[in-house]
Amino acid sequence: MFYTIDGLRGLAALLVVTRHIIPLHAGQLTTASSYLAVELFFLFSGFVIAHAYDRRFAEGLGFWAFAKVRILRLYPLYLLAFAIAVLTVPAARLAGLKTWPLDPAVIIPGLLMLPTFARGAYGLVYPFNNPSWTLFFELTANAAYALIWRWLNNLALAVVIAASALGLAYTALHFGSLDVGFSKTQFVGGFGRVFFSFFAGVGVYRLQLARPCPLKISPWLLLAGCFVLLIAWPHRGPERTAYDIACALVVFPVFAYLSTAVEPGPFGQRLFALGGGVSYPLYLLHSPLGGVLNQFFLIYGRPKGSAILGVSFIACAAVFAWLAERYFDRPVRGWLTSLGKPKVARAR
Repeated sequence: MFYTIDGLRGLAALLVVTRHIIPLHAGQLTTASSYLAVELFFLFSGFVIAHAYDRRFAEGLGFWAFAKVRILRLYPLYLLAFAIAVLTVPAARLAGLKTWPLDPAVIIPGLLMLPTFARGAYGLVYPFNNPSWTLFFELTANAAYALIWRWLNNLALAVVIAASALGLAYTALHFGSLDVGFSKTQFVGGFGRVFFSFFAGVGVYRLQLARPCPLKISPWLLLAGCFVLLIAWPHRGPERTAYDIACALVVFPVFAYLSTAVEPGPFGQRLFALGGGVSYPLYLLHSPLGGVLNQFFLIYGRPKGSAILGVSFIACAAVFAWLAERYFDRPVRGWLTSLGKPKVARAR
C-alpha cells in the first residue's frame, strides 16, 4: 500500500467534483486548477501499474492477459455510472422534461468505453458521463506500456518521457492550457496529457527502487501542497500555460517521488486508504448523480447555490461511491474474474 499516494488521489478526486458542481455551490468552492488532477491520476496510474506489473511482465505475463485485468478493473463501475446516466433520459421524459435523444451512435460507443464524435453528442466525446474520457486515454497508455515493456529499459523510458514531455508542452502551448481531451475539438490533446504523466509515473517507480527518496516530508504537508496547487488561480494566457506545464512536467513528478518516502500514522493510513479506495468510484459516479439531482431540481425547484449545498452533495456522492465500490464493484469484479478460472472438480 502507498498510503500517501492514496491520500493524494482521494483529494484530487474531491477537487474534481467541486469543479463539476459549480451550480450547487455557486462558485464558493471554486478550484480553478483542479483539471490538473487528471495529470496526477495518470501519474499515479503509471506508478501503480509499474509496481504491480513490471515483475509480472518479466515473469511472462502476456498483453491480452494484462488487458483483461485492466478492463475488468475499470469496466464494472464505468458501466454502473453509464447506466445511471442513460436511465436519466427515459426518467426525465416520464417526468415531462425535455432531454436529448438516445442516439445509437452515442450509446453503442459508450457501452464499449469508446469516444463518440456523433453530432448528437453535442461536442462531448463521452456525453453521458463526461469524466469518463480519461479512461480511454488511461487504457491507451496501459496498452502502450504493455506493448513496449520488453524494450522499455531505463534509457528507452527516458527517451519516451522526454519525447512525451515535448508533446505535453506543445499541447499546453497550442490550446493555452491543459484543460483538454474531453471534447471533439480538443480530443487530441488528451494524448499529450496522458503519455508524459503515465510514463513519468513509471519512471518515478523505477527511480524510487534504485534511489529511494532521502527527504522525509510529512504526508499532511504534501496533501496541503497538492491542495494549494489544484486551487491556484493563475491568470489566463502565458501565465496559465506556464503554470500547467510546470505542474505537469516538474512539480507533480516530484510530489510523487516525495510521496514514496513517507507514510502517515495509523489514523492517516485508514483515512488515506479510504480516500484512495473511493477516488475512482467518486470520480466516475458524481456526474451521473448530479444529473439525477438536476432532474429533481427541475421538477421541484432549484435552491440557491451555497457552500453547504455543495459540500452536502459531495458527502452524499462519496458515501454512494463507497457503497458502490464495496457492494457492487468488488463482487462483480470477483465474479467476472472467477469466470475465467478453471473449475476444480470436487472429490466424491
